[in-house]
Parts: sequence; structure tokens; C-alpha cells
Amino acid sequence: MSDVSPSTAKNTPASLGVDRRVWVRYSCDLESTCHSGQGRDEVSWSARVRDISRGGVNLQLNRSFEPGAVLSLDLPLGPDDIPRTLQVKVIHAQTQGLGRWSLGCAFDKTLDEEDLLSFQVKQPVPAAGEKRAWIRFSCEGERPAQATLLINPANKIQAQVLNISPGGVGLATKRHCEPGMPLKIELIDSSGRTSRPMQIRVIHSTAKGKEDWVIGCAFETPLTEEDVAALL
Repeated sequence: MSDVSPSTAKNTPASLGVDRRVWVRYSCDLESTCHSGQGRDEVSWSARVRDISRGGVNLQLNRSFEPGAVLSLDLPLGPDDIPRTLQVKVIHAQTQGLGRWSLGCAFDKTLDEEDLLSFQVKQPVPAAGEKRAWIRFSCEGERPAQATLLINPANKIQAQVLNISPGGVGLATKRHCEPGMPLKIELIDSSGRTSRPMQIRVIHSTAKGKEDWVIGCAFETPLTEEDVAALL
């Protein structure tokens, strides 16, 4: 997430020279091979691609790499599975248990839409009447993301993050907030890290029972893909 404390933000996309624009991620399940080194010193590992965007890819494999490591990735292209080799840079690595790792990687050169289709990803289909420019992601899991809403310096309320996109966030709270109301929000990811206060505006507020409310809010400044990923 943005603006975590300096002690936790050792490696960021910006510090690794990675483009921070937001790309839509597409789920997939592709067999691939990644390589480290060159010539005689080259070593290969089997990996699975779990999602891909124009800017990067998520890999699952049986070893970790340090952020900043550069790898070559062979991806199957089209129905004949002809491999295409792309260069990626590791942004983060998370253990999945039992010797498995999840790597978030950025492409050296961004893909175009035809590239994505050639990797046989499926375009997300928006719901009827959906006019948002952003894809919303549900925040589910054993430790769902939380948030603190700052009504004013002396009035803070807690909320659960229901869904999030670069453009906005859905929250469950114990208080009604009028549409149009400006607020500040601190997002708290599953590891307990808290973002800086960010400006939001309430778009709608819906009662869910006598004391519960669901409010939809828009960010004044859109989040990056990494901000969103930290809360999923």
C-alpha cells in the first residue's frame, strides 16, 4: 500500500524502476518456464501463471527470488502453445506454504491487448448497467482488509473493506454518511500496515439492518495496482 512506514517499504515498484500505472489483471492458469542467468549458468524452473496484465504477471513456483531480480519467462502463445520469451522483474515474493511461492513480476516492456488475447485470457464482462471505468475486486479471506474513517480529527469510525478498485471502495460501517460527504480514510491491509490518510467522497449509503450501513466512496486520487493488490 502507499506510504507505509519506511521500515516496511524497503522495495517498491517505484524504487525498482517499474511503471506504476494501473492495469486490469486477468485470471489464467498457464504452464510456463522461468530462467535465471545466461549461457552455461542458466537455470530453469517450472512455474504457473495465475494472472496477467499488460504490465505484469503473477507466478507460482517452488522457489523465491529477491525483489529486483530479472528473469526470462517462457509463456505459451495461442492454441498451439508456441512459447514466447519475455523479460520480467520481480517486485515481491510471498510464501504460499509447503515450499511454494507467489511472485509478482513486472514486464520489461508492456503488452498490448492482442498479446493478452494470444495468451488466451478472457475479457471480464461488466454487469448490465455497469458504467464504472474500474474493475472492482472483492476483499475476502480469513483477515479481510479494514479501514478507519476520519469524520474529523476527534471523530474516527472503523469499517470493513468489502470491495475496492483504483477509483473507489465499498465499506461496511455502523454509521450513515450522507452522499457527497468528504472524508479521509486510512486503509489497513491483512498484515496490519496502515496507509496515509486519503481523501474520499461518499457516493451512496445503504442501510443493512437497524445499525449497519454499506457506503460506496470514490478516491480523490486513484490508487495504483499495487495499492489494490495489497488489500486482496
